[in-house]
Amino acid sequence: MRESFSLQNISDKLVTAIWIYDVDNYCMYWANKAALTLWQSPSLSELKSRDFKLDTSEAVKQTLCDYQHLFEQKKTLSRMWEYNPQGVIKEVFCQMSGFVFDNGQMGLLCEALPADVINDESNPNSVVMLSTYDFNGKFISGNPPFIQIFSKKSHSLYEIFIADQDRDKFKNFINSTPQYQQFEEDVLIKTVLGARWHRIIAHTSHNNSGNKKILVQQFDINSRKMSELAIAKEAITDPLTGLLNRRGLLRELNNIIKNNETFIIFYIDLDGFKMINDSLGHTVGDHILKSLAQRLLTHKSIESLACRYGGDEFIWVINQKDIIETPKVIANLLLTELNKPYFSDQLQPMLVSASIGIASYPDDGCDISKLILRADAAMYLAKKQGKRRWVNYIEGMESGLQQQSEIAQCLFVALKQHTLMLYYQPIYNVDLNDIDSFEALLRLYDPELGWISPEEIICVAEEVGIITELEYWIIKQAIMDLLVLRQLISPNITMAINISGVHFTDPKLISYIVKTLEQYNLPLNAIVLELTESALLSDISDIDNSVTRFIDAGFSLSIDDFGTGFSSLAYLHKIPAKIVKIDQSFTNRIEDCNSMVESIHQLIKKQGFTTLIEGVSSMHQSLLLKNMGIFLQQGYALGKPKPLDYYQNNISVYR
Repeated sequence: MRESFSLQNISDKLVTAIWIYDVDNYCMYWANKAALTLWQSPSLSELKSRDFKLDTSEAVKQTLCDYQHLFEQKKTLSRMWEYNPQGVIKEVFCQMSGFVFDNGQMGLLCEALPADVINDESNPNSVVMLSTYDFNGKFISGNPPFIQIFSKKSHSLYEIFIADQDRDKFKNFINSTPQYQQFEEDVLIKTVLGARWHRIIAHTSHNNSGNKKILVQQFDINSRKMSELAIAKEAITDPLTGLLNRRGLLRELNNIIKNNETFIIFYIDLDGFKMINDSLGHTVGDHILKSLAQRLLTHKSIESLACRYGGDEFIWVINQKDIIETPKVIANLLLTELNKPYFSDQLQPMLVSASIGIASYPDDGCDISKLILRADAAMYLAKKQGKRRWVNYIEGMESGLQQQSEIAQCLFVALKQHTLMLYYQPIYNVDLNDIDSFEALLRLYDPELGWISPEEIICVAEEVGIITELEYWIIKQAIMDLLVLRQLISPNITMAINISGVHFTDPKLISYIVKTLEQYNLPLNAIVLELTESALLSDISDIDNSVTRFIDAGFSLSIDDFGTGFSSLAYLHKIPAKIVKIDQSFTNRIEDCNSMVESIHQLIKKQGFTTLIEGVSSMHQSLLLKNMGIFLQQGYALGKPKPLDYYQNNISVYR
């Protein structure tokens, strides 16, 4: 033995068991006291006298032989190992390295701690299981831990692999790689305890006789692997429904594309869900979402992917190779299933339905994100067409949805950076030849999108849920500017402010307007709230409705765009408004036929309202309207919308 190693310098007081094993002669060369205890030996001489060859399996022999070659490369190994001294099974954590004897042979120096004194967190591997096979995969030998898990019966190496891809991957490794190259994978395998995850380390063995064998080391990692899989599943799973989340869906779709397969996306959105969620609470809403998820999972026998994409939006994907029916037939069946009644825990029926947009890969696009956007655009159109239906994507559908998204981003920035603007268009009393009032009109400019129409802004603000914030800003800014306009032009002029039907029902709106008017010392009649007839009629049948609350508070209401709604004439007498604004579509036809406008004016007049007409584009139109008795007029011929500073700089024109 080399002089650099002195046995006397090794303390017998160490808890760590240390021994040197002669691999070539199957005997113990040296051991400290802790090692003697581990090996159930009364003395070093007794331990050295033992012949380990008889109890050493072919798999262990081959493994130790391979370890020698690793030690020659100055490598070390850490393994949980099972020993069976005197019939007592012991598990120890071993740190193994090479020890060169005086004759040049490579021995094994082992430092070992019993498993029961090791913290679980520092125990990275289970007991090593060793086995050898011929190149056909037929079992040759295994150490005791391996035999306990797989039994002594003859079996094929490939039979223990549960997944076909693992089996094929291992066969490719054996058939195509050179000697000593290593296969290392986490594999789900069959054991006497059932399916369990093992870390498989395999390579062709080193054998001086030239007989090649497959040497396999296995470590039971089932607990750790199951925890890893649970965490991985959580990362791609929606916690409420158990369906895939966005990340999980994208991963699965990418796998399908890699396999050169085609698929169909069904983009699903619930109709009426927000109302139930807001009125009955999130517990009921969650129950509906889980019910829909279950329907997607159990719908037909088609192999499919189901994803909760966000909120009440779901995506259902089917592989085209798995279907016999046309997408149209499947869509109808899916719609029927999803539109069946939903019930609360108390069996209360919920009025919820579904709208579906359909897009196909690769016909409708090869980029997943764009494909989902196109299915979403088709779903959006299904909602616009009346809901409870499906729509197939047609090229160009997503342009409107894309523009809405761009407007939404622009609007968020404008609100944050205070770059929104209000323009004011005068409303003239042509009988007095004077300004009666102004209408506040929202303006937004984006370098890429250009000027964005107020209708688009309001629509997007309602869609993304910032209409309240937007209109609070409009109301405050318009009231502030009205104070200036009254000082410039007349103390009696009023301001017409458009209110969204969505915002009109907000119970906090009245108090906000009242407080803002008080802040600038303006009376309630200084402003007129303009609403479309559909917004005013939405809850007019209720005893306690928004219209009544505003009237009782002392506000003046104006019906905007009159004549464009289907129920205008039938319900006009029910709306306690003061002003009715005739839509400009009637003004455009007045020079060809003025009887329609005159009839509407007379109806409005008989109901006790004041008529205001918009869209006056020429002085000839203005004169015709004046002759009918319509004195309140608004249009480009009389004055275009302008910012406040325009009126401040041109005050002489308006006095």
